[in-house]
Amino acid sequence: MESLSRVCFLLLATIVFHLISSTAVVESHGVVLPDGSTLPRQWCVAKPGVSDADLQGQLDWACSQKEVDCRPIQPGAACAEPVTVRSRASFAMNAYFQKHDSEPNSCNFSGTAMVVNEDPSYGNCKY
Repeated sequence: MESLSRVCFLLLATIVFHLISSTAVVESHGVVLPDGSTLPRQWCVAKPGVSDADLQGQLDWACSQKEVDCRPIQPGAACAEPVTVRSRASFAMNAYFQKHDSEPNSCNFSGTAMVVNEDPSYGNCKY
């Protein structure tokens, strides 16, 4: 019985190790495809030149979605600065985009957003 417990423990430890390793690969390199290659990580941000009024509407909509956590852009939180509609809208748009598995159609926001390959995170604010 003791050897069975050891085998179960080793099997469980191996599974946990592989799960953690896989998560690290996805976080740093993007989506891992079945053939082992990866797609780069992508983020959704506000397009340059879009008015604050249009971005505010999209920010309000994104934050109204149950799967989007907009607490990081509230006053005093990690992503509260800079206090611009563009910055806050980009964070909320990206939160929605990431919750939808970086599906390109989930970064439209009525034409006010675009997909980028460069991480927009800054300081303690992690997108």
